[in-house]
Amino acid sequence: MFEVARKNSKTTSLLFPIILYDFVKTKSAESYFIQKDGQQASKTFQELKQIMIESFDINKDYFITDSGIRYKSKFINFFSSETRGTDSYKNSMSVFDEYHHYENDKIVTAFKYGGRARINNLNLIITSAGTNISGPCYAENEKARKILNNMLTDESYFTIIYAYDSDDDWKEKKNFIKANPSLGTIVRPEILENDLADALITPSHQADFKSKTCGIWMSGGSSNWIPLPKWLELRNTLDINEFKGMQCYAGLDLSSVGDFTALSLCFKKEDIYYLYHKFYVPSETINERYKHENINIHEWVINGVVTAIPGDIIDYSYIEKDLIEYSKDFNIIEIAYDKWNSNRLIDNLEELLPHTLLIQYDQSLKQMSNPTKEFERLIYDKRIRCNNPCMAWMIGNVVIKADVNNNYKPLKENKSSTARIDGVIASLMALNRCQVNENTNYVKKSFDTILQLF
Repeated sequence: MFEVARKNSKTTSLLFPIILYDFVKTKSAESYFIQKDGQQASKTFQELKQIMIESFDINKDYFITDSGIRYKSKFINFFSSETRGTDSYKNSMSVFDEYHHYENDKIVTAFKYGGRARINNLNLIITSAGTNISGPCYAENEKARKILNNMLTDESYFTIIYAYDSDDDWKEKKNFIKANPSLGTIVRPEILENDLADALITPSHQADFKSKTCGIWMSGGSSNWIPLPKWLELRNTLDINEFKGMQCYAGLDLSSVGDFTALSLCFKKEDIYYLYHKFYVPSETINERYKHENINIHEWVINGVVTAIPGDIIDYSYIEKDLIEYSKDFNIIEIAYDKWNSNRLIDNLEELLPHTLLIQYDQSLKQMSNPTKEFERLIYDKRIRCNNPCMAWMIGNVVIKADVNNNYKPLKENKSSTARIDGVIASLMALNRCQVNENTNYVKKSFDTILQLF
């Protein structure tokens, strides 16, 4: 196994030469490389094919297509990590690229056993560290470290790991060389310095930087999101009444009937996005929240930041009334909402606000990742304004957990946590819908107007 930070020429300096060497030198070679998905594998193969065409004396004995290369009894082929039916191959060389992306070790195991039919086959894993310690690559990393530390003996196993030591400071640029052996030749120091500066000011990028640049395996990539001082820089000097008559977009995040519910409005003025919020909690839960959540909820209720709804559950009629009042002062173009527990409220709003478009908003990781990153970018660009102290508390409760492709969305530390992030979710939805429509000449038409078009 060869583990090194990204952009250190793993594919160009390892995959290409070793596959071609095996193809040339091995009798009846079966030379394979495997990547996470078929599209990437096909792209890499096109590069390999071009290298071969330019470097070899290609004659009629070569059969070259977009899916493989054959020369007499030898051939090169490629697969994705999801490929099935690989048990019948007798590979002389198999290269597994970016193993940290693989969801399981099935294809590695298949080629490992397939190579038993060869006297001197080789299976090579080339990868960088990742953010999923439950995956097969981390298990391989642990095995490699045990061999390097003489805790395990396997004479058939060779490994090199370029990574920071456990007591190294990831924020110290003098350590770059430990995980980046190509520093100064292929990897330019100023690029890593820029990435480090970005990670220092953007916590959500730290897990990716540590794993891909420092060789530090991360447990899921969780980290706090926006530092509270950064959020508090975005103080709002405009009262919501200064936006009367203007367009706005709303986000509505409904909680369980006994918990926080959040309504956020987003206005845009002079390239700045202004966020205003209404939070709702059942009045009978307030004392418990004050005791256990360490928040100034009594003060928030007194100052109108949080609406205490009588009883021990949320009465959605309060939300309906607030939206009706807002609609008298502002042109609410859309209300984005999560479908969870929303059917009755949305049915009512369709009747109460016939000129407002109600958008069911998918809160999946795929849908939320880009809006989350855009929200983050606007915060650091100081293009968002918000004064709400309850929102500041919720921003501080957010952690992010990046997947292997660095997709993420706001999360609580754990599902049982009493820390709330509802206002963050509602804000993301409102901001996203505002941005989607801001380049559109949005004209609301009543049903009668639409009928006149036909």
